[in-house]
Amino acid sequence: MTDKVMVRFDKVSKTYGDKTVVKPLSFTIKEGEFITILGTSGSGKTTILKMMNRLIDPTKGDIYFDQQDIKAIDPVTLRRQIGYVVQETGLFPHMTVGGNIAVVPKLLKWEKAKIDQRVTELLQLVQLPAKQYANRYPDELSGGQQQRVGVARALAADPNVMLFDEPFGAIDAITRTNLQDELLAIHQKLGNKTFIFITHDIHEAFRLGSRVMIMDEGQICQFDAPKTILTNPQGDFVKRLIATGHEQQEMWGMIHD
Repeated sequence: MTDKVMVRFDKVSKTYGDKTVVKPLSFTIKEGEFITILGTSGSGKTTILKMMNRLIDPTKGDIYFDQQDIKAIDPVTLRRQIGYVVQETGLFPHMTVGGNIAVVPKLLKWEKAKIDQRVTELLQLVQLPAKQYANRYPDELSGGQQQRVGVARALAADPNVMLFDEPFGAIDAITRTNLQDELLAIHQKLGNKTFIFITHDIHEAFRLGSRVMIMDEGQICQFDAPKTILTNPQGDFVKRLIATGHEQQEMWGMIHD
């Protein structure tokens, strides 16, 4: 992690009619951080993510990406600098795995040899060797494998920032744990990439995040390192959240005793 700020929110809010889904927020995210955003449904976490790549524009406030006001950046140009992975992988069923990963590089008019090399190295990175998987189609893959391809596709154009919107939410528990391990390894290997990951699972948030942003009713309750939140939770919502996590651990402990 460096001191370079990759994402900055300055008094950003989002309102639909008379309903405010995100109250004025100000925060910064540095290059190389792995940020997890934790909150219940309707807490505003997905809206925050979509405002980062201009799928949604804020009602008020300013958002900066790599020190540029995103309003001054063409939305398509901005999105090509930001990887985006969602729960439904969104892979094109008529394209091979290699073809899916190559979509953005082709739009950017990369040379074929460069695209082929990028597909091969990314499949290696997500532990799906190109010789075995590049020519397969999405329906020939398991859910976990499809998510790996989704991560590879999002990384294809070498973005500085990766956004993940509950990507493992529909994956079984064992595969989910394996994917978490792999994602941590990928983040560590890439070094300077900023990962921003939404989840409603407290264990996932605290396992992955170098810092955890806890959201409730459109506002940030606490944004800090996992250890700090666990030892010094701020406010009733965060305290209840931590207590719930402890209860789940105790339940598993009783079963295994």
